[in-house]
Amino acid sequence: MLGDGLGCYDLDHTTDAEMRDFLATVTESVLFVERSVSGHGFHIFIEAPEGKGYRRGNLERYTRARFIRVTGEHLARVDTR
Repeated sequence: MLGDGLGCYDLDHTTDAEMRDFLATVTESVLFVERSVSGHGFHIFIEAPEGKGYRRGNLERYTRARFIRVTGEHLARVDTR
Protein backbone atom coordinates (compact mmCIF):
# COMPACT_ATOMS: atom_id res chain seq x y z
CA MET A 1 0.00 0.00 0.00
CA LEU A 2 1.24 3.45 -0.85
CA GLY A 3 1.95 5.88 1.94
CA ASP A 4 4.49 6.41 4.69
CA GLY A 5 6.95 7.91 2.19
CA LEU A 6 6.15 5.64 -0.78
CA GLY A 7 4.34 7.08 -3.80
CA CYS A 8 3.78 6.08 -7.41
CA TYR A 9 3.24 7.66 -10.78
CA ASP A 10 1.08 5.38 -12.94
CA LEU A 11 1.41 6.11 -16.66
CA ASP A 12 -1.09 4.34 -18.94
CA HIS A 13 -0.79 3.85 -22.71
CA THR A 14 2.73 5.29 -22.72
CA THR A 15 5.73 4.42 -24.90
CA ASP A 16 9.23 3.87 -23.54
CA ALA A 17 10.30 7.24 -24.99
CA GLU A 18 7.34 9.06 -23.41
CA MET A 19 8.07 7.43 -20.05
CA ARG A 20 11.73 8.49 -20.22
CA ASP A 21 10.73 12.06 -21.12
CA PHE A 22 8.35 12.13 -18.15
CA LEU A 23 10.95 10.54 -15.88
CA ALA A 24 13.32 13.42 -16.64
CA THR A 25 10.75 15.79 -15.08
CA VAL A 26 10.30 13.85 -11.82
CA THR A 27 11.75 15.82 -8.92
CA GLU A 28 11.28 13.15 -6.22
CA SER A 29 13.80 10.37 -5.62
CA VAL A 30 12.93 7.49 -7.94
CA LEU A 31 13.06 4.09 -6.24
CA PHE A 32 11.93 1.69 -8.94
CA VAL A 33 10.49 1.77 -12.45
CA GLU A 34 8.55 -1.15 -13.90
CA ARG A 35 6.26 -1.96 -16.79
CA SER A 36 2.62 -2.12 -15.67
CA VAL A 37 0.39 -5.18 -15.68
CA SER A 38 -1.22 -4.21 -19.00
CA GLY A 39 2.19 -4.04 -20.68
CA HIS A 40 1.20 -0.65 -22.13
CA GLY A 41 2.27 1.59 -19.26
CA PHE A 42 4.69 2.12 -16.41
CA HIS A 43 4.85 2.52 -12.65
CA ILE A 44 7.42 4.93 -11.27
CA PHE A 45 7.79 4.44 -7.52
CA ILE A 46 9.04 7.48 -5.65
CA GLU A 47 9.88 8.78 -2.20
CA ALA A 48 7.17 11.34 -1.40
CA PRO A 49 5.21 12.63 1.58
CA GLU A 50 1.57 11.66 1.78
CA GLY A 51 -0.79 13.97 -0.03
CA LYS A 52 -3.79 14.16 -2.30
CA GLY A 53 -3.59 12.07 -5.45
CA TYR A 54 -4.61 13.11 -8.93
CA ARG A 55 -5.40 11.87 -12.42
CA ARG A 56 -4.55 13.93 -15.52
CA GLY A 57 -5.12 12.18 -18.82
CA ASN A 58 -3.00 9.04 -18.86
CA LEU A 59 -1.08 10.04 -15.69
CA GLU A 60 -2.02 9.25 -12.10
CA ARG A 61 -0.03 10.11 -8.97
CA TYR A 62 -0.76 8.65 -5.56
CA THR A 63 1.09 8.82 -2.26
CA ARG A 64 -1.35 7.31 0.23
CA ALA A 65 -4.09 4.74 0.71
CA ARG A 66 -3.73 3.08 -2.70
CA PHE A 67 -2.71 -0.37 -3.82
CA ILE A 68 -0.65 -0.75 -6.99
CA ARG A 69 -0.51 -4.20 -8.55
CA VAL A 70 3.18 -4.70 -9.33
CA THR A 71 4.79 -6.85 -11.99
CA GLY A 72 8.41 -6.78 -10.85
CA GLU A 73 9.36 -6.21 -14.49
CA HIS A 74 12.07 -3.75 -13.56
CA LEU A 75 13.39 -1.58 -16.34
CA ALA A 76 17.16 -1.81 -16.38
CA ARG A 77 19.37 1.20 -16.93
CA VAL A 78 16.81 3.85 -16.13
CA ASP A 79 18.79 7.02 -15.49
CA THR A 80 16.73 9.25 -13.22
CA ARG A 81 19.05 12.27 -13.30
